[in-house]
Amino acid sequence: MNRARGCHLHQDRNEQDFGQPIVSVSLGLPAVFLFGGNERSDRPKKVYLESGDVVVWGGPARLAFHGIAPLADGEHPLTGRARFNLTFRRAL
Repeated sequence: MNRARGCHLHQDRNEQDFGQPIVSVSLGLPAVFLFGGNERSDRPKKVYLESGDVVVWGGPARLAFHGIAPLADGEHPLTGRARFNLTFRRAL
């Protein structure tokens, strides 16, 4: 299992058609999104996400390894000590 600072990086391979992008919406506590390459050994880039941020990836990056680093303690005015993620993808 590949871990980047306590994060399990994974690929989204549940769909039959990888031609459509993944759309991820972050709500609540800020987070660090780790976005790697198509190989587990690729070093991930850090993308800092605030509540309301949207990340979209597809095309050649559709099967990139990715994940969220462990959350820092904090409190969001609407969600308290929580972060919510809404992930949209085309499912056949």
